[in-house]
Amino acid sequence: MATFRDKTWMFGVRPHQDDIYLGKRDEDRFTKWSRITPAEGAAMLGVPNMLMINCDGIPVPFSHDAYGYMESFRRMKNVLWSSTGSAGMRIGNEERFIAELAAKYPNLTGAFMDDFFGAFCSLPEPERSQKALALLQEIRRGLDTAPRPMELWVVSYTQQLALFHPDVYEPLTGVTLWTWNCDELPLLEERFEALERILPGKKKMLGVYMYDFPSGRPVPLELMEHQCELARRLVHEGRIDGVIFEANSVMGVGLPSERWLCDWLDRVGDEEL
Repeated sequence: MATFRDKTWMFGVRPHQDDIYLGKRDEDRFTKWSRITPAEGAAMLGVPNMLMINCDGIPVPFSHDAYGYMESFRRMKNVLWSSTGSAGMRIGNEERFIAELAAKYPNLTGAFMDDFFGAFCSLPEPERSQKALALLQEIRRGLDTAPRPMELWVVSYTQQLALFHPDVYEPLTGVTLWTWNCDELPLLEERFEALERILPGKKKMLGVYMYDFPSGRPVPLELMEHQCELARRLVHEGRIDGVIFEANSVMGVGLPSERWLCDWLDRVGDEEL
């Protein structure tokens, strides 16, 4: 029998990626930076699934670092590897690397695109949707060279939902919905329902931040509870396929939001679906 924990994911990035953001407010942490790796973050939360996201192009496909990260994920249930990274960065050989990894690691189940749509948002329609769809189709073709079918997931922030024609999402397996500013979390259920109306046939996951990057503070506990309990309910209702916790790079510094999340997962993680 599947449990709620089986539906949880770690948003994995290189250690120290977000130290500059953690340094905004000294009173919210007891150490100056996070040294937590993606695999350590997943172990600390008790999360069995991993997203590995490149930041500023790191880890570079086919690099020793990239192979080392994937080796550290051997015990994860499912892994999605970055096809576009932070700020939508692409080197261009990501799908070839993912196809190679898939031949060696049976738990590599697909690709994940971080910040994909941001590069197109300033373009006028229909150019915006046409260019986004063309790149998605190219990425899909690259993934289709893998030895088995690969999933393809993308980040969408709430403010991007209405900017693209629904046909743009056709090459995708699913969409993950994120709220960048935690002050807008009270609107999360309403915005998720809008996503359901726009893309009724696509799989969906919710992204959960532990740290509010715009303000440089931990997500307040009442808002942590709001977003996590909503995600829990939507998983049990079969309306979302998972919950993603962002990220290992803000863990291990004493954030109250991280400690709350650990306790919450201990309490609800083994609920049967």
